[in-house]
Amino acid sequence: MLLAQGSARADCPGPERLEEALALLAAANPSINAERALYEEQTRQRPWETVVTLGYSVSDTFESGAAGPNAALRVRIPLWDRSNELKTAHARAAWQRAEDATRTAFLADLQSLCEQAGEVRALDTRRAFHRDRLAYRQEQVDAGLAEADALWAETEAAQRAEHEWQRATAKLAAQRLTLARRYGGEEWERLGALLAAMGGEH
Repeated sequence: MLLAQGSARADCPGPERLEEALALLAAANPSINAERALYEEQTRQRPWETVVTLGYSVSDTFESGAAGPNAALRVRIPLWDRSNELKTAHARAAWQRAEDATRTAFLADLQSLCEQAGEVRALDTRRAFHRDRLAYRQEQVDAGLAEADALWAETEAAQRAEHEWQRATAKLAAQRLTLARRYGGEEWERLGALLAAMGGEH
């Protein structure tokens, strides 16, 4: 069982699938998207103020050149005001913190998922072993080389191994669905497929 778990951990998650999952996380995770949206909105804020002035003059002026309606556009640029730059930097830092925190949490949950996948593989190997033993005992009984009572213990062990595998498989599926919905946003089905592939399912 330990060998099977070690092999599963070596195969899960796999570098290519992990990179794909992290890229999907950065693009689709709701928490990251919310902070990114705030940052992008902040970058669209202008660091200066524009004012349009409308007026009417009754005589020629140096500025207008002629009497009549005129308009002016004024731009007020604060020389020492860096508040917009600071807000943008804070928004960028918040976005980065959200992405780092989400990645860290995802990797920890992914490690747990891979361990669960390793347990499922080990239990699958165990149930296959008990199925083979039961078939072997049945052949012995059919050939008259063993008593029929010998099948009881083997049948019980095979059923127990089957039930343990089924429970672990159901737990793995639930854990995978939870992670996909928690981290994948609108792409949760795609993330779920990636997590299934990481665990050796197709």
